[in-house]
Amino acid sequence: MYDPNSFILDFYPLDFELDMNGKKQEWEAIVKIPFIDEARLLRAMASEFLLVLSKSWVLIAFAGRDHRLTEEERSRNSFGTSTKFSYNPDELTYYASSLPGFFPPLYRCQCTMETFDLPTLDGLHLIPGLCDGVFLGAEALAGFPSLQTLPHTATLAYHGVNVHGSESRNKSMVVHIENPHEGRKPQEIAEEMVGERTFMGWPFLQEGLVVAVSDSMFKYEKMALVEGAPKKVISTPHSPQGLNQWKSKADRIEQVYSKRLGAITGEIEVLLHVRPLKGLFTSFSMLYVINALFRLEKA
Repeated sequence: MYDPNSFILDFYPLDFELDMNGKKQEWEAIVKIPFIDEARLLRAMASEFLLVLSKSWVLIAFAGRDHRLTEEERSRNSFGTSTKFSYNPDELTYYASSLPGFFPPLYRCQCTMETFDLPTLDGLHLIPGLCDGVFLGAEALAGFPSLQTLPHTATLAYHGVNVHGSESRNKSMVVHIENPHEGRKPQEIAEEMVGERTFMGWPFLQEGLVVAVSDSMFKYEKMALVEGAPKKVISTPHSPQGLNQWKSKADRIEQVYSKRLGAITGEIEVLLHVRPLKGLFTSFSMLYVINALFRLEKA
């Protein structure tokens, strides 16, 4: 690593560039050093070159480096077997420390270890391609980051996206969200969405049930005024304290999406109150999945 005659000396430069990317301390920077060529590294480790110069002759000697390694180091450099660990309350074995002086041994190790042979594909054959019924693109199941279902535009610009606690000084890909409900009244949105399922927490989507819609003045919910009658959207004005809480929540959502995710939502005018899906109940026939257990209302 530091021998001037080393064949891989260029892998370990003494002078190199630091990419601060908005960081304040040098240890937080990205170190820009060359990628190590595995083939060159292995060739350099396989042989040792000794150059001896004299007035009348030159002697080059070759010697392998394996003799410098301990048995433990040779073992770490080799391929081993897979091990399966199983909990067994009746097994009280002594497990020696894997790093004496740092980790203590386990005197009552309730775990059994056995060699695990990974399954093979002997006698089987693979069919390239996707299984029948797999959804792709916009039809894919929720939970995967995607912009295919979100109307948007994007630009590469300086936006100061928060990266590890500080604003980035470089350009970021900023997503501008288009509002498909522009100009619609909150009560109209409530009529359409309350009681319907939706997906929240973009880009890592989670399924939920819309239980209410609110704007800066009212909260809209579906209720039955008379028992047995169809539910209608009822508006309830916010309390004086609720007015400030709604404004604070809307501003926080806009700020988080802008500075943490690089997504420009524009002014938040309407909020959906959603109960996250807690669990799934699957039928034994595996033909359908029933969505159940909605709870924990979240705006």
